Amino acid sequence: MRLRAPGIALACIEALEREIPEYAEKWLTPAQRAAAVESARRAIERDVGRLGVTETHQAARLADFRHRGRLACRRGLSRESVQAAVRVANRVVWREIADAARECGCSADVLYQLAEGMFADVETSMAAIAEGYTAAELAASGDGQRHRALLRALIDGRVPADVDGFAAAAGLTLPDRVAVVAFRAGPGAPDFPAGLIPAHVLADPGGPGPVLLSADPETDLAGLGRLPRGWIAAVGPRVGFAEAAESYRIALRAAELAERGLLGGTGPVVWCREHVTKLLLLADEFLLARLAEQTLAPLAGVGGHRREQLADTLLALVRTRGSAPELGRQLDLHPQTVRGRLKKLGELFGDRLEDPDERLRLELSLLAEKTLAI
Repeated sequence: MRLRAPGIALACIEALEREIPEYAEKWLTPAQRAAAVESARRAIERDVGRLGVTETHQAARLADFRHRGRLACRRGLSRESVQAAVRVANRVVWREIADAARECGCSADVLYQLAEGMFADVETSMAAIAEGYTAAELAASGDGQRHRALLRALIDGRVPADVDGFAAAAGLTLPDRVAVVAFRAGPGAPDFPAGLIPAHVLADPGGPGPVLLSADPETDLAGLGRLPRGWIAAVGPRVGFAEAAESYRIALRAAELAERGLLGGTGPVVWCREHVTKLLLLADEFLLARLAEQTLAPLAGVGGHRREQLADTLLALVRTRGSAPELGRQLDLHPQTVRGRLKKLGELFGDRLEDPDERLRLELSLLAEKTLAI
């Protein structure tokens, strides 16, 4: 591979020029292009030289890619282009490695291990580039921009390995646990009001979806009760800051469901911790609707008010396994009325009413039907 390195480097640069125009625009002179080829050659030889010293190789390789991310940002290349360049270059290098391995008579198992290791490196390389790129963005921006860039990196799941260093560069100290708050504006809602978010809270009130990150949401969010009509603030679960993206995902989902009226009368602030069951139930509405359609098929031939009565009785039955008198008290019905309904349900569902797994499916389906009006 050392002997092939100059040719591989040239092939990499040619592939980048063909497939990523943004790179070709940076190599306008022969000297610039020659410098790019030489840089690629050194990187290839450096990686070859690190083989066999795994930990040292990984640490140094990722440091190289963080450096490349920083350089790309400073040179005006987009994050997407520099990450695409990693994929393109690795594809070229892999072809050369595969050719060399075949010439040397390497077995298919060796080729498989080479491919597995190399393509795993692609993902870690792109993550390191993103870290370096984000670090350069933070260093080049003012405090407000730094705060927003760090917040967006956290909620997008791009948590830098040196997140504490990133936070320090932005003038912040990250707490151990945080909650992400996602805001949603309904049709006709006014602009996001100024002054509701405390100055010390990491927030990005602009853009299509205002968002903030709080270590103490009970205190920090006291002003959100003054959100104007049409706005919803959903407070995600408290998590370690490395899991901020999950808190954000759940908060976004809660805000959407609240806007549709599926979480009940919650007011302008929705606390996800109070709606865990519904959030879990409604995590995949498509599958939930299919489950209800299949599980409640025996009720398909029952129409109108009679079906609603049987569904209410069935839900009470699978939840409590109570007797007719107990269900009658729960439903405010005469026990004899309940007995009639239970007889009909027995005819429709048979032994399924005795199966714990089936009862769970029935309960989920009935709850979905009530919540989504399937």
